[in-house]
Amino acid sequence: MRLLTKLLASLLIVLVVTLATFLTVLSTNFGLPMVKQAVRLLTPYELSATSLEYNLLAPLTLALSDPQLTHNNDPQKHHAAHFISLRLSPLASLSGEMTLRSVVVRGLDIDEAMKSSLPPSLTIDHLALDDVNYHSEAISFAHADIQISDWKNSPSTWGAWQGKFQLSAPKIVIDGQTLTNLLLDSEYRDDAWEIWGLSLNSPFGNVTGSATLQSNHLWVVHQLTLSDTRIEPSESLQKLKKQWDTFSQHYDINIKRLDLLDVSAALTDITVEHLNFSVQSVNLQNGELVWTPNTAASLLSFNASLFNVGQWLFTDLLADLSLSPTRVDVSAFSSKINDEGFVSFSGKMDTSSLKLNTLTANGLDIELDTTMFAVLQQKWAAFDTVELGQFSVKHTNITLPDPAFPIQVIGLNLRGRDLIPRQHAQNGMWQGALTASAAAASINRIPVTAPYANMHVDNKGEWHLDPLSVSFSQGQLSVKARVQLLNPSHPWVTEISGLRIPNELYQRWLGVTLPLSGEHDVDARLSGLGADKDSFAYSLSGNVVATPYRTELTTRPEQSLSQSLLGIFVPLNEDGDNMRLPMTVEQVKLAADRGRISLAPVSVKANTGNASLSGSWDLVTKEGTLTNASR
Repeated sequence: MRLLTKLLASLLIVLVVTLATFLTVLSTNFGLPMVKQAVRLLTPYELSATSLEYNLLAPLTLALSDPQLTHNNDPQKHHAAHFISLRLSPLASLSGEMTLRSVVVRGLDIDEAMKSSLPPSLTIDHLALDDVNYHSEAISFAHADIQISDWKNSPSTWGAWQGKFQLSAPKIVIDGQTLTNLLLDSEYRDDAWEIWGLSLNSPFGNVTGSATLQSNHLWVVHQLTLSDTRIEPSESLQKLKKQWDTFSQHYDINIKRLDLLDVSAALTDITVEHLNFSVQSVNLQNGELVWTPNTAASLLSFNASLFNVGQWLFTDLLADLSLSPTRVDVSAFSSKINDEGFVSFSGKMDTSSLKLNTLTANGLDIELDTTMFAVLQQKWAAFDTVELGQFSVKHTNITLPDPAFPIQVIGLNLRGRDLIPRQHAQNGMWQGALTASAAAASINRIPVTAPYANMHVDNKGEWHLDPLSVSFSQGQLSVKARVQLLNPSHPWVTEISGLRIPNELYQRWLGVTLPLSGEHDVDARLSGLGADKDSFAYSLSGNVVATPYRTELTTRPEQSLSQSLLGIFVPLNEDGDNMRLPMTVEQVKLAADRGRISLAPVSVKANTGNASLSGSWDLVTKEGTLTNASR
């Protein structure tokens, strides 16, 4: 037993002396030749270097300047660097796997085949690659710095790692896109890749952000900022779009916050200048916006000095709103439009209601073609309720160039409060107050000047129009009306008075076939029920007195006066020859009693003869007669 102990002690002493001698030699001029010989004996490579750095105070660390490794059987397997430093980990290598505490390599050209030159079981706790270059069809960079923690050689292309991955490169090309000043601080652990910080300059602006790639192919973007961006149609933009399409097909994206700072773009359909944009809580699937049951409302705010889309030009644009699957809340929106007007509003909208707390419009020039007007009508009809709080419209022009019913309003002014123009999917003025005026207007080719209307709903639910006044070229119309909205039958009463009203008004505004030109005075008192068409027909009562002036009847040359008068409500065939027949018509009196209308005899004189016209109609049965007694 004593002999065995002495042998073990002697062996230990020999090992310690040998190791001490080896380490001592490493610190001398013989260190580099000894390392070369060790590499030659232990590996299939030949090593050359200009110098070896070693310090006995750090016995597990050595460094080589300008190292080069050349495979004995394959001269193509040649690796060279400016500097390499190794720190051994003897205790961790006792298990049979080669472990290095740290490796620092400087000035290396790396490729995918280099990994095969390393020991299959190599593990590096901390790997630093400084001033390295890499080139392939997909990606290339030069003078980059890379740091990796817990790197292990594995069958994968670049090995495997668990821990930090840091990259900085003055220039990197990815699929043809050139990026500069790239900084990446990230960590891969437990099948999740955490990007703590990303910063780069691209052809489209500066990018900073942080994100997490989860194991279920979900990117959670905690923050992403794009700044100082100038975007124009280009090959790079088309390539970026294709890259985005490919990327978005493989990953779902949840953006916690996205910021665009000083973005300008000139594209085919849209031009924007100096846009600042911020949005929170956005989810994308296949590149499309989606909403999930637990999605929080997306908060969105933006401003831009100019935004042009189609015929609309917005300047000094500002908006702050919240978006959810069924609701839009607008805290503020304001903009100059087409360099002429201004609009601002706040409110909210969901699938069945629209509520504007405030609305201000000034100096707008709006032209709505038939298609756009039809779309707006469809959108309006989709709402069950529309409410307007405080609103004001000033000096605004509106044009509806519909060939069937063109409208033009010049200098429109509106002012109102607490208005409900649509309730329970029914149009009307159910609450509030409204005043409307304009400098001039043309309504289905009838010009009017200084139209004015004042209306309100009182606390008893009764709607008042007092008055509606319209001036024509030679006359004026004034209307007062009341409707009891809280009563299901909607009882109403109206008073109408007018001087020199154009006869074409009934045909052009109300669609009544009445081929008469000229003017007339009118005085009417009517009442009834307005719940529906049937209640209106059953209840219409009142009197109308009209005094015609300069009356002309459009008729056929071959028709007598009697035939022309009896066919006055029958549309004329536009293909035939028509003529204007001047007539003198005495006062016209109409009386209505619960839907039964009677026309008192009216004397009509023309150069073709005289006649007396009378008649009666029943709105309920839709039957009636018009009688002419020629004289």
